[in-house]
Amino acid sequence: MIENLAFKIFKSKYFVGPIATVSLFFAAIAVYFSLIPDQTIFPNSDLYNYDSYTDESDGGKSQIERFSVTDSLLCLKFRLNEGFFSPYAGLSITPKTSHCIEAKRYNQISVQMRGIRIDRVGIALYNPPLSDQKNKTQDETLYHSYLSISDQPETYHIPFGQLKHPEWWEDLHQMTETNNDQIDLTEILHLNIGSAFSPDIDELKTLEIYSVAFTRNNRRLYTTLTFAYLALVSLIYGSLYAVMSGKHKTTRILVSYQPVETTEEKTSDEKCMAYINRNFHNSELNLDLVAKETGIPQRRITNAINAGFNCNFKTYINRIRINEAKRLLAESDLNIGEIAYKVGFNSQSHFNRVFKSELDTSPSAYRTNKQA
Repeated sequence: MIENLAFKIFKSKYFVGPIATVSLFFAAIAVYFSLIPDQTIFPNSDLYNYDSYTDESDGGKSQIERFSVTDSLLCLKFRLNEGFFSPYAGLSITPKTSHCIEAKRYNQISVQMRGIRIDRVGIALYNPPLSDQKNKTQDETLYHSYLSISDQPETYHIPFGQLKHPEWWEDLHQMTETNNDQIDLTEILHLNIGSAFSPDIDELKTLEIYSVAFTRNNRRLYTTLTFAYLALVSLIYGSLYAVMSGKHKTTRILVSYQPVETTEEKTSDEKCMAYINRNFHNSELNLDLVAKETGIPQRRITNAINAGFNCNFKTYINRIRINEAKRLLAESDLNIGEIAYKVGFNSQSHFNRVFKSELDTSPSAYRTNKQA
């Protein structure tokens, strides 16, 4: 009986018609997004300028030894020298014919590159200033992420969602955790690729870039479409089955069960604190990552930290990092830049500011007092 009814449903025009329409609709969406071409940023010298930069504007002494642009390679050779707290150098890509780059159809940056004596780079996109900024001297809004690279040419994909305001930039411009941290893909002023924090200075480093493009990763879209399609097919089939079977039975079901224990809040608090305490040295650690890895809502994490330590998430992380930095300053021979990097800071200058605000003394003075 059931098999005959199922066969009738599959042959019915009330099933075949809607399924054909739904199939065409979902196929059209998949085809549309799969046919979106990559937006090539390099090589594309007709539309973009390629320039190098260093920390000279911040009083640094880093040097560009060589910067060359061909149809297939951006080559930057540089030395990071003492002079600025966190020496840096890199290259910047800006549009020639328009005021900004529009990339709203894409969800990631794809870069083919390699580094010689470079194992980590910074990727940055810039928007116009935020409208609710407190610091009116801000002329651009920075979105940034770090990326580990090898000495062999490889293609790296950086999702736009991974690009966030760096902590040092938020502190400099008096930003808070509630400020907008999502990049506007309709107004990208320029793209920078440069050195990340490195304790190795006065060493010739080479960054070679073979291609840069805005691209799409459609994996999540295809997964969503697949589940949505299967859900619609099941709904159509279930509706027809209910109508055609003509049977509507109501059955009372008694179930014996064990009441659920409501101890989630306590164990959740312990779980998120344990994760933070194990991973505070990760420079990418933020509220989004803790919530994602522990499965605990961001509001619950911030409430737990505020209730237990009377501070916000960022302050709590910085206090843990400063406590570990105090230990390393007293017990190790690592230089201050290496200690800043090991405890989770990407910038020695940012580390110095946080250390000073917490202890009212500089890291070097603290080490001197402890050694004395």
